[in-house]
Amino acid sequence: MTLTIAAFWPPPPHETTVARYRQIADAGVDLVITGNYLNDAISIRHALNCADEAGLGVLVASDPRIEVLMRDLDPGEEQTRALIGRVIDDYRDHRSFRGLSLMDEPTPDRFGRLAIGVSAVRSRGFLPYVNLFPSHATGPYDEYVSGFVSAVRPALLSFDRYPFLSSGDDPGYFADLATIRAHAAKAEVPAWMYVQTLAYDGHRTPTAAEIAWQVNTALAYGYTGIQYFTYWTPDPSRGEGFRPALVDDGRPTERYAAVRELNTRWLRPVAEELARRPWISAGHTGPLPDGARPLRDGLVASGEVVAGRYGERHLFVCNARHDTATTVTLAARACAFDPATGSYDPCPATFTLDPGAARLLRRES
Repeated sequence: MTLTIAAFWPPPPHETTVARYRQIADAGVDLVITGNYLNDAISIRHALNCADEAGLGVLVASDPRIEVLMRDLDPGEEQTRALIGRVIDDYRDHRSFRGLSLMDEPTPDRFGRLAIGVSAVRSRGFLPYVNLFPSHATGPYDEYVSGFVSAVRPALLSFDRYPFLSSGDDPGYFADLATIRAHAAKAEVPAWMYVQTLAYDGHRTPTAAEIAWQVNTALAYGYTGIQYFTYWTPDPSRGEGFRPALVDDGRPTERYAAVRELNTRWLRPVAEELARRPWISAGHTGPLPDGARPLRDGLVASGEVVAGRYGERHLFVCNARHDTATTVTLAARACAFDPATGSYDPCPATFTLDPGAARLLRRES
């Protein structure tokens, strides 16, 4: 399945230009998720114009008509469908328009409304998007996600849980990653997740290795949507103490360069290779995080890794640590994918994975 690389919180209206949107595309991003005061049809259409020129897709997540309709109003199914149709008609002539975000982090009492909204957007040929709570913000998580899937019949499952806290690492990250992926597999829909790029309210600024670790652990779990939170630094007046993101007040930070390198030289080519075969399962060696399962593939003899099995012969092996290297020893012959050439080269029986790094291996015996 094709990978989507998205950026949430694009430039604000006064910085919404073709040049700025080309800068987003240059970072290896293919989908913009709107926000940052792009909250009326005029500014959103301007952003769509810029995206048209830059070759980007746009998911409209900031149209206030949708927010009010999904959270506050209940005019009935027929009226709901008609109102959503009018919003889509405002944007559908832009080749960059991909769909509508109907709600962020819904509570179960909104699932019925979202079912109508998802159906209405899908029936017009566009993506209906909803992003779910993490487990620490709702009731029993399996029940919450299964209830959403059953009631809403979504086009994909997306969630956010940002693992790099000021006090250390969030121990629930892998449990949520596994829960969302399991329900996505059962429903036969894609799984998307958010990647933390900045410090805010109890969260620390991630390093380049920590950003790569989030991306690579997601690939190990078979995710096909990577969403960067955030692209542009949110306005301080919004609260939550946001620190610099990938672009801060118009200036790319060192994490912009790191994400561009990661997306263009690693994530895009390896994801295209993974898309050729089905994701089967994910497992861990070494200490098991909450919600994780042990790796039973048999290819990895030692090393602290989280690995995803793709098809019969391929194993995506990621360093389970983002703060130290790990030495991996293989129990059988394998070749490693070279993203620069698209070829497979013989892999040594023992090799080192840098913090957060990964390799795609193909078993040869």
